[in-house]
Amino acid sequence: MGKVDKFASLFSDFDLVIKPRKERDTAETKPAKVRIENTDRAKTELKKTLKRLNREYSSAKKAFKANKISKQELFDFEWRIFEIQEEIKRLEDEENENSGEQV
Repeated sequence: MGKVDKFASLFSDFDLVIKPRKERDTAETKPAKVRIENTDRAKTELKKTLKRLNREYSSAKKAFKANKISKQELFDFEWRIFEIQEEIKRLEDEENENSGEQV
């Protein structure tokens, strides 16, 4: 007797009932309030990250002046700051567009 047969014989009295899942909410069906709260949370986290990156960038500039890091590493810090700023702008633009649609 194989393991599968043994398993099937042990659990032969159980019925397997499969129920369809409820349809998940799509972006169109979710309330705008939830999106705004998530946007606010994301924007807050990005601003905290931006502050931290600015402190790290300041330290990196000092390290660059002391020839401890390369110009490429310094550029990487600048690029990360730029990306975070662009993401914050994108979220603010989306928020402004959504608030205009709701009014």
